[in-house]
Amino acid sequence: MLRQYNSVCSDSVRTRSVFAAVLFFCLIPQPGSAAELADLVTLPAAAAHSMQMTRINPEVTPITIDGHLHEPVWQTIPVIDDFVVLEPDTLEPGVHPTFLRVAYSDKGLYVAADLHQPQDTVVLRLSGRDTRDNRDSVSVTVDTSGEGRYGFWFGVNLGDSLMDGTVLPERSFTSDWDGPWYGRSQITDTGWSMEMFIPWGVVSMPVAGDVRSMGMYVSRKVAYKDERWGWPALPPTQSKFMSSLQSMELKNIEPRQQYSLYPFISTAYDNVENQQLYRAGMDMFWRPSSNFQLNATLNPDFGNVESDDVDINLTATETFFPEKRLFFLEGQEIFVASPRSDTRGRGVGNRGAPYTMVNTRRIGGRPAEPAPGPGVEIPLREIVQPVELMGAFKTTGQVGNFRYGVLGAFEEDVKFDVIDNGQPRNIEAPGSDYGITRLLYEDTSQQGYKAFGVLSTAVLNEDGDAVVHGVDGHYLSPNGAVKVDSQFMMSDLDRIEDKGYGGFVDFEFTYRQGLQHRVGIEYFDENIDINDLGFLQRNDEYRIRSSLIWTTANMSWARENQFDVRGFWQKSVTQSLLTGAGIFLSDRIALNDLSQLVARLNYFASYYDDLNSFGNGTYRIDDRVEAIVSWESDSTQRWSYGGELFYAQEQVGDATNGYGAWLTWRPSDRLGIDFKVFYDDRQGWLLHQQDDLFATFDAKQWVPSVSVEYFFSARQQLRLSFQYIGIKAAEKDFYRIPSRPDDLIPTTKPTGPGARESYDFSVSQYTLQARYRWEIAPLSDIFLVYTRQADLRTALDDETFSDLFDNAWQDPLADVFVLKFRYRFGS
Repeated sequence: MLRQYNSVCSDSVRTRSVFAAVLFFCLIPQPGSAAELADLVTLPAAAAHSMQMTRINPEVTPITIDGHLHEPVWQTIPVIDDFVVLEPDTLEPGVHPTFLRVAYSDKGLYVAADLHQPQDTVVLRLSGRDTRDNRDSVSVTVDTSGEGRYGFWFGVNLGDSLMDGTVLPERSFTSDWDGPWYGRSQITDTGWSMEMFIPWGVVSMPVAGDVRSMGMYVSRKVAYKDERWGWPALPPTQSKFMSSLQSMELKNIEPRQQYSLYPFISTAYDNVENQQLYRAGMDMFWRPSSNFQLNATLNPDFGNVESDDVDINLTATETFFPEKRLFFLEGQEIFVASPRSDTRGRGVGNRGAPYTMVNTRRIGGRPAEPAPGPGVEIPLREIVQPVELMGAFKTTGQVGNFRYGVLGAFEEDVKFDVIDNGQPRNIEAPGSDYGITRLLYEDTSQQGYKAFGVLSTAVLNEDGDAVVHGVDGHYLSPNGAVKVDSQFMMSDLDRIEDKGYGGFVDFEFTYRQGLQHRVGIEYFDENIDINDLGFLQRNDEYRIRSSLIWTTANMSWARENQFDVRGFWQKSVTQSLLTGAGIFLSDRIALNDLSQLVARLNYFASYYDDLNSFGNGTYRIDDRVEAIVSWESDSTQRWSYGGELFYAQEQVGDATNGYGAWLTWRPSDRLGIDFKVFYDDRQGWLLHQQDDLFATFDAKQWVPSVSVEYFFSARQQLRLSFQYIGIKAAEKDFYRIPSRPDDLIPTTKPTGPGARESYDFSVSQYTLQARYRWEIAPLSDIFLVYTRQADLRTALDDETFSDLFDNAWQDPLADVFVLKFRYRFGS
């Protein structure tokens, strides 16, 4: 719930910042050899032996997936009941019995759970697919590779809302995959029960003989205690997971050829253009064998059923937005070349923006803005429109120890409606073609994990091509105490004369359960640029960063305490100036009453900013501090709430004071209402204006949001969401960038030609979406969606925030109503 700020940091008194960095790293216990660490880490006992799963014949003893465990065949299957508490990681037995049964047939995997607890403690909440909430649920992770290389996870929440996704070594979970499997739940006299069926054809697995091994892990969320119980005992504070799942032995599994066709039709009415639009297309899925899969889409319709969070970014660094389109999400794990591609890292501290060669949001994203010449105005609506795609394909597979992936996508040409000296006309720009290839070799023969991969991307456009190649390596020691991930990249762009080079190496050490330490070293020269298809916030830097996460559970005064210490030190390659340094302390306390308290203290050393002048020079920023304290109540209650206080010193003096509050009301399991509001009072906000001119502003910023969700059933949802950002900023002081790197130079307000009468400004941005979704069958949907968006930036003229919102409401960028129908046909 905490806000996140994109802050940068650097050097005025160089010895002080270097001393702080050295002190930070010296305070952290340094690792010894892998052999020494082996003495500190306890090997999990889960994978010590293989269990032989029960095979059933559903034609003789049929099972109906309805959540009731009435079928006699369930009573013939051995019970697994040794679940222990993993979150917090006490490893004590759960206080209520859990009876798990697992069986298989030639068609798929069957899982049933009888979950005991007092009836007045069950927490049932309906939600959309893959929505995380604090409620009763069961999650099953299956390592279909049998060797800890890759797997899938499946979750059934009480009330039948489903979750699923993929998992990579060692514990990299995503919800980026949706499969046609089945899960149901029921409330019982002793608590609740759950059944699921996972067809073999929906998951990837290697070719095997008569006997096949798979790994399994099952966890149960007990919401009223805010605990997760699991089998086998693999708490998140332990280094190993995928390589330590319970080994299960299956015989004579031969997944059948699978295919699916997803035709769709959609119609949209654009109220801004007063235009009715129609579209039809098809997504295709073909799996001729268990180790090969082909996906393709023709004339896809990716827009208007999901929306990004509102964001105001007035800095030179780009904001990362995650992928939400199903075609690009499914099977994307093969293109994940390092943990840095994932932004969700462990620990209460924020890992930051990703480093990735593959950011599929570039495909069919915003077009490159053309340079139309004098007298030609391009409306903002034209610049932010997504580029239409003709089609795309993706193939993934496995041959022995090798896994591979190939993706291609082809954009339509882009048409801009512009105003040329007062007259409307069209400008066309070429679309791009995209290609990605990936090959990964993995070795798990000696209990640990070793892998080596190559990844190449290409963006082809008439105005110039961009090609990037990368190699990556990965290592996990047999006892899980030492983990290493690395990636090195080379970019070759037509628009840049020289090739660019860069890369990083990350080390992770587990000293004992609950104590992990990460160290990263990176270097990127001034020419490397992977952002035509990837994401990298900056180049021209080398950096050392470290984090220490210490988790303690089962204390008398709290359920769990997680203390997180992070720091980094960064210099530019070309100027050899300190461009960032800081130490960040975070502590998250899960209290015994199920509330949570989080405190953060950040220190940024003085540094040189070489980005936010937008190419007009380098200037120095004073050291500064930030502090955040937040608290939130027990989220399982009908009413839950929280708040935060925020303080931050600005870059040239003054400070920001911020406040936040949030409230959730769930009067029933079908209805949920969430409200959040954040307010910032910024004094001395430093922003670039033009050329070598900076100005500071006294600004007020409101960020309210509200969402209302009602579920007719777990598969019929009505959702209304609204987000708004309003800013009123009044000019204060003015500065010039020095000719050589140094402090900003105070100056008077500019006058004369090119100067503005007032530099005051306002921003009013919102997204409103009303969406009805009915999942009429697995992965078959009807959508009714209304979306309205605006991003209005004007001079400030004594308006209230109500006036700013009214002005933005009258001038939307998007005002669209969409009806879309998609249905799955297949085996």
